[in-house]
Amino acid sequence: MINIYFADIGNFTSITALRGEKPRVMRSVFQDVTYTSARDIDTDDSPSVKLDDKVLVLGERATKQKNPQTAAERGKQLPEFVKPFTLAGLRHDFEGTVRFLVPERNQWDEDTIRQTLIADHQVTVNGKSYKHRIKNVEFYLETDVAVVNGYKTGKLEPEGDTLAIDIGGGTTNYVVMTPGGEVLTRRSIPKVGGVSLANDIINSDLMQSHAKRDNVAFKVAKMMDAIADGSLTYGRKYDFSSVFPGLLENWFNGLMDGITTAANDYLADVTNIMLIGGCANLVRQKLSAKPGFYIPVNPQLSNIQALLAM
Repeated sequence: MINIYFADIGNFTSITALRGEKPRVMRSVFQDVTYTSARDIDTDDSPSVKLDDKVLVLGERATKQKNPQTAAERGKQLPEFVKPFTLAGLRHDFEGTVRFLVPERNQWDEDTIRQTLIADHQVTVNGKSYKHRIKNVEFYLETDVAVVNGYKTGKLEPEGDTLAIDIGGGTTNYVVMTPGGEVLTRRSIPKVGGVSLANDIINSDLMQSHAKRDNVAFKVAKMMDAIADGSLTYGRKYDFSSVFPGLLENWFNGLMDGITTAANDYLADVTNIMLIGGCANLVRQKLSAKPGFYIPVNPQLSNIQALLAM
């Protein structure tokens, strides 16, 4: 039997899973704490990882460190993100294949990921040591697998095509697919996901007035957390709820206008508009009553759940 491990390393969250186990979800942020004693209590979704003679804190705890490294700002395809976030999800020794989700097929990125992962690895996660032998990496298009699974499970109307929009932390992907699995058009658009909305908030008159008054520099990663957790407050002090609805509306309308204009030639037979990804929940209330729109219960897990179901 071939052991298969599933990985979706995203700009905002990284999700890994083995069949039969609950997916592990971590914020795609890390901090190198090799030469510091400033470490707090390890947690399952924000572990400490010792790898290649470095000690890293991954996830939520890293956001509280000074100058954390974020995938949304640095690039999720880089080895310094791919390797620790992929291996940190394995909590027992593993030998086998990694099925890796990507927004688009890119030979350079795929070669880099293969070179990073196909090897023998020794890693310590939260004080426990593991040995892994990754023999192969297979790549799957993340939005495509979710649409195929949506048709298969009856969540999408089977007589029409689907426009699927995967709104991630940094990148938004869209694909128009027929019920038979034929892709009519697809595109991956960088820098229009949650990072774009976070920057809009940071650059608003309200937040800039706070920045000037208190001489504070707002961080994109922390702003994204304030959006994702629904608090609409940066830290404990800077409430941006008064400007958020308008900025959200402008951001989403601009995103949809750009996608529908670019994909216009392929929309005549579309009866389903499926929104997935970590930012899809931001517009759930806005779209819940509109016919033809479908947002899964856990849209951030749609791609990994579809891959697990293959």
